[in-house]
Amino acid sequence: MKKLILIPTVFFTTLVFTNCKKTADLTPTRNLADGTNQSVTQLKAIASSTNTHRFTTENYVTGVVIADELSGNFYKEVYVRDAANTGAIHFKFLTTGSNLFIGDSVRLNLKNYDVNIDPTTQILEIDSVSFDKNIAKFASGANPQPIALTLADGKYAANYGDLVTINRVSFASGFTGVQFSDPIKQISGNDNIQDCFGNTVIVRTSNYALFGQQLTPTGFGSITGIATSYNGAAQMAIRTPNELYMNGPSTCNTYITKNFNDNLIASGNWTQVSVSAPSVIWKTGTFGSVTSATISGFGQNAENWLISPSINLSAALNPILAFRTAAKYAGLVLEVWISSNYTSGLPSTGTWTQLSGFALSPNNATSSYVWTASGPVSLNAFKNANTHIAFRYTSTTTSASNWELDDIIVGEN
Repeated sequence: MKKLILIPTVFFTTLVFTNCKKTADLTPTRNLADGTNQSVTQLKAIASSTNTHRFTTENYVTGVVIADELSGNFYKEVYVRDAANTGAIHFKFLTTGSNLFIGDSVRLNLKNYDVNIDPTTQILEIDSVSFDKNIAKFASGANPQPIALTLADGKYAANYGDLVTINRVSFASGFTGVQFSDPIKQISGNDNIQDCFGNTVIVRTSNYALFGQQLTPTGFGSITGIATSYNGAAQMAIRTPNELYMNGPSTCNTYITKNFNDNLIASGNWTQVSVSAPSVIWKTGTFGSVTSATISGFGQNAENWLISPSINLSAALNPILAFRTAAKYAGLVLEVWISSNYTSGLPSTGTWTQLSGFALSPNNATSSYVWTASGPVSLNAFKNANTHIAFRYTSTTTSASNWELDDIIVGEN
């Protein structure tokens, strides 16, 4: 506190409250390190179980703060990566002003708290935390590093709640050079970033963020923040615009793209061949805000191939294929094949190799069109001047999934 000399009592009281800094290192009412140290992996298992999620005995979790309230983009909350580096957890406080900052090492006693996975965000969280009574800050100055990933590698959802850096992205058209949010009109911001393969994430910025009136960058590069989601849509909450390094030119190098936004299956010299059941074909349609290709062979023994034009990969360095799918109803999975000698006509006129190692949308009795990114599919074994990609759909009279396909890209990884 400041030293006060000959100041009237009424002002003395005011100055004392103005200059006293609240500390998070309050003496706890009990030893907050009693019991068992729980990792994020263990807490996720507890939160996912059908048993009670409330701790009735002494347990605790320790970790390092990776996002705080300082920028105004986070309110009554911090994100903490556990000491075992198994993941991150979201602490939601009863009040704001926790005095916990990025790099602080903290311990939260879990007794009488519920651990849950928020159904809206899919993030592990502890709600209604009292930082005065249940949190001890025992060190400062740590430098937690973000997890580096790309939108095409399919790892974003696995790191919800954690600090990540997304490489090789830019703000999408219409979202460059605009305010992150509008604190005057009290409007939060939703700005899309995208990679070279059409994968997107929403950058969500609170209207209370101190940097809200700053403008989004126009270049290409990387962005760091907390990986979040909202009702299935991937989002990111940045800690500060200083962690956006988007000053470079685009380095996207694509050989072929197909997004069906023109409502045409055959544009760009794509073809489809019905081997059986000629009425079962790919069509375009708009579902919600997404225009894609769709096919269904309900009640029929069908086989249809959607085949790309010839792609010259003879000079490619590290080519990959990426696409998105959504499906509904139980049936056979959508297959992906590649050929180096196909020219035209029936697929049987060429030699094809089935590709694997990618993600597909779930197709079962309870699935309902969950858009799923394939992740990068290496084409290094197929660097030829005449490469064709094909999507093979099949159905039977008793089993037929509806498949949707979008954002097909072959490019350099």
